[in-house]
Amino acid sequence: MATASFARIRRAFPNAHVTAGMRPYLRDLADGNDYFDEIVETPRGGGLGGLIKQVRDMRRRRFDLAIVLPNSPATGIVPFLARVPLRLGYTQGRPFMMNIGKSADVRRHWWNRRSGPRRHPNPMPDYYHDLLDLIGLPPGGTHPELAVTQEDETWVDGHMKTLGIPPEQKLLLLVVGANFGASKLWMPERFSAIARHFQDKHDMRALVLVGPAEIELGERIAKDGEAIALTKPVLPLNALKALVKRGALMVTGDTGPRHLGNAYDLPVVCLIGPNDPNYTNYCMEHTALIRKDLECSPCQRKICPLGTQQCMKDITVEEVALAGEQLLGLTS
Repeated sequence: MATASFARIRRAFPNAHVTAGMRPYLRDLADGNDYFDEIVETPRGGGLGGLIKQVRDMRRRRFDLAIVLPNSPATGIVPFLARVPLRLGYTQGRPFMMNIGKSADVRRHWWNRRSGPRRHPNPMPDYYHDLLDLIGLPPGGTHPELAVTQEDETWVDGHMKTLGIPPEQKLLLLVVGANFGASKLWMPERFSAIARHFQDKHDMRALVLVGPAEIELGERIAKDGEAIALTKPVLPLNALKALVKRGALMVTGDTGPRHLGNAYDLPVVCLIGPNDPNYTNYCMEHTALIRKDLECSPCQRKICPLGTQQCMKDITVEEVALAGEQLLGLTS
């Protein structure tokens, strides 16, 4: 969701040396783009020693400007201690770490409205663009911009071939897990039913996508749905990008691969349970959002506090299948 802002920064500073700090596992997402001249990995943890190392590294590079997109003390403290002269970021929870703009008008924009313990929900691309507006960058869009390398496309084509899937086969991508927590999970037997539906009625091939912690779940869903679980290997993000670009339809919870689908205008049926949809309400032209407006939602909790997971249980196989068919133009 930040890639449109990365592209906006690059267009505004075409001759600058732009360095990105990111978690190591995210590096594959940036492959093929020219947003950055350099990527510095910033792994979690490491304690005080890890913090000192990051600060020293940043200070040695002598940056002129730090743009801190996440709103957390952990991301703000490094450029603050490294004495980067100009530091742009939201000030909630770190009022002295960011220093661009002193006027009341600017500071008011830095502080997002609150809805209970959380900020008032607005789409993350807009949240990031609001920051960049403060330094007068030319406007940018919200459509994600993710490149796929020829090498990754070739690897995915070869992997599909080993699975007996021809190049012309239409692919149904089922994203069955959720790193956020169990409250986002749709029932496994319903994913299996969706796989059978689109394979039997629309001659698609269903592929079950999982993360490293979801292998058993994915293989069980694939077996019951006569689908293929992509667990050998679990796809890294660069290969996942290439596969999503090749897909015909995705059925997913409110998870990361959903946003890859947006990048390639893939039709996506998104099952959104405990989370507020306003955080991700962007580029919805090819998305069917299915959500139940219950009294308890959105709770934003990783585990259902009522123990019922009703917001996901109320989503039926029939309405998911219909939404997918409508996106594909398969209904009259």
